[in-house]
Amino acid sequence: MKRSNVTQFIWACALWTLGTAGCGSPGDAGESIDGVTWGTSQAALTVYEQAALDTANNAAGCKPLGNFYWEIGDGSGPLYGLTKGSGVTATTVMPIASASKWLYVGAYVQSKGYANLTADEKKRLNFTSGYIDENTTLCDVAGTTVSACYGPSFKDVTYRPLQNGRFFYNGGHMQKLALDDIGARKGTGLLSVMDWLNPLLGTTFPESDSDVAVAGGFSGSAAQYRVFLQKLLNGQTALSSKLTVDSVPAWSGGPNVAFTPWTAAGEVYYGLGHWIEGEPVSSTWTVTGHSSPGAFGFYPWVNAARTRYMVLARSRQLGSEEGEKSRACAQTVRKAYETGIAQP
Repeated sequence: MKRSNVTQFIWACALWTLGTAGCGSPGDAGESIDGVTWGTSQAALTVYEQAALDTANNAAGCKPLGNFYWEIGDGSGPLYGLTKGSGVTATTVMPIASASKWLYVGAYVQSKGYANLTADEKKRLNFTSGYIDENTTLCDVAGTTVSACYGPSFKDVTYRPLQNGRFFYNGGHMQKLALDDIGARKGTGLLSVMDWLNPLLGTTFPESDSDVAVAGGFSGSAAQYRVFLQKLLNGQTALSSKLTVDSVPAWSGGPNVAFTPWTAAGEVYYGLGHWIEGEPVSSTWTVTGHSSPGAFGFYPWVNAARTRYMVLARSRQLGSEEGEKSRACAQTVRKAYETGIAQP
């Protein structure tokens, strides 16, 4: 993907709200936000950035999504970011639902070391262990522990022997693992779940009462999640080199698939706490990226080569298949950015 010399500094304006501010030359004085010095003069977008902006605003798969923030970057930082609508920026904290799974697994593998994981642990991380939530009650009562979240007052996770060895997308697998590992941790205060996770990942995710639901209760922003994605790209976590290991079929009708929420066409696989996306290339299914879309629309992604990351941040708690909608939109915007051609 070619870029002209004048765009070497363009990424510095990219995280600004669409149409409200531009960026100047590298020498412009400006405000320092999120490690970036913002210019004060107006500058034209590159054709790639303009294509991404137009696609975010006008593409059929993006227009119905409401307000969102989209960002693409590499191991060094953001390359370009945009806000569609208003009210959502790189630093807007929101519930990220199942995007929590990737973070929990990243921290778990970091704490244990991949080589030390047992077969049972791996099955809980790729959702083939047979441990399933009996209900969807959110563990968000102040003072609740991970152990209480596992129990009958909330998730009520049970073992179903007939599902052992089959892919069943459900937080119960991870909840059972957390019960055994960090059961006494709480959502806020001393010895919280985030007190355990943040040091392992080098992140700054905030505490909330619902964090004890490790498979879906975290909150965060695109900027906070970006740190984890960059560490995956840069080989700074134990999970970085393990994004394709222990993967199992996860598409509807796939072998040994008991339940999957994935609705996009074609094959998809599930690894350790994240989806493995792909597409046919010369009739052969080929990995294109890794992701962990949340039910409210938060969508983090890294490409198969671990050279790019992407986040689409939004929270729509009323609706269905919001994660898939965000995935489709984010990938359309990415295509526009990479080709310089706005997508329909």
